[in-house]
Amino acid sequence: MSQAKVKMGLYIHIPFCQKKCHYCNFLTFTDQANEVDPYIDYLIREMAFYQEQNYLIDTIYFGGGTPSYLSADQMVRVMEGVYRYFEVSQRAEISIEMNPESVTSRRLDSYLECGFNRFSMGVQSFNDEVLKMMGRLHDRATVFEKIELMKNKGIDRLGIDLMFANPKQTLEILEDDLNQALTLPLTHLSIYSLMIKDDTPLKRWVLTGQVKLPSEELERTMYHYIQERLKAAGFEQYEISNFARPGYESRHNKKYWRLDNYLGLGLGASSNVDLIRYDNERSFSAYYQKIDRGLPPVMSQEVMTLEDREKEYIMLNMRLLKGFSIPEINQRFGIDFLTKYQKAIEKHLNTGIIQLSEDRIAFTELGLDIGNQFYLDIL
Repeated sequence: MSQAKVKMGLYIHIPFCQKKCHYCNFLTFTDQANEVDPYIDYLIREMAFYQEQNYLIDTIYFGGGTPSYLSADQMVRVMEGVYRYFEVSQRAEISIEMNPESVTSRRLDSYLECGFNRFSMGVQSFNDEVLKMMGRLHDRATVFEKIELMKNKGIDRLGIDLMFANPKQTLEILEDDLNQALTLPLTHLSIYSLMIKDDTPLKRWVLTGQVKLPSEELERTMYHYIQERLKAAGFEQYEISNFARPGYESRHNKKYWRLDNYLGLGLGASSNVDLIRYDNERSFSAYYQKIDRGLPPVMSQEVMTLEDREKEYIMLNMRLLKGFSIPEINQRFGIDFLTKYQKAIEKHLNTGIIQLSEDRIAFTELGLDIGNQFYLDIL
């Protein structure tokens, strides 16, 4: 009797960008056009390490960097490798992150031919002053032009990323950002509060007082405005930063929050398989050398204890608006959740941070703002 297939998500890292944004500290490289073809060769060779595994790939996600930096032909080569070395479910969700300036008719045609069915565009703001401040290459007009092009191609699973609490962003600018977004045929919106990361121009400017960030109070006001505005427009919030029209949630990203299995391919990519978490090499030379020696290009791996995983499961699942099922966590980790965490649960039912209903636990609206208190008590 053949063994049942193990459902697996696939993340593919494309570490190239035309320009690095002022807030970005992701593993990305600019001015490396000559590196793209060799990188694709090695990426496909990395896929070959997994061809004997009994995996059924049910989600694929291209992140970066800027995956749409690849030419149409280069992307076709990558996807040919995926289909050669993995069994991909007929119903797989296949997503790509794009920047507006790199979206072309030819690239879109090649994505559709390769089976891509979910598209996410990094917009960040519709205000040209804010975009300039953030170091983005596109302007507001380009977003409308490229989304029109995508609509004409029949693309319907279309989302954008926005940021709030940016320097130069007032509540009025945020209102306009959402008003503009809601004129577009979107099925998904990810909206992140700007994080000031180390080793970025933005961090330097904040430290030297060249730019001023909105107050924490204004940031919370912005977040609550986003929640109300999108709810009124028919979007359901399903995670702290993610909103979707009914039926259009990101299946791949839910794997991260639900601690499901996923494999990360490419430079610096992370994988999560059962109790093992591992990260790939972060430099081209180390990544290439491992593959040349016939080894998966893994830099580090961590075997988690069941207890560690359980706490991680609680913290990640509480990001979801629906929280998680108590019978499910009990079965998965062999615990009695309500007894084991009784003190933390009782304390935060009283603080109003969490709610219990029909065998589920989730944050309240207050908990979405100050949930760290609950996490600290769980840990």
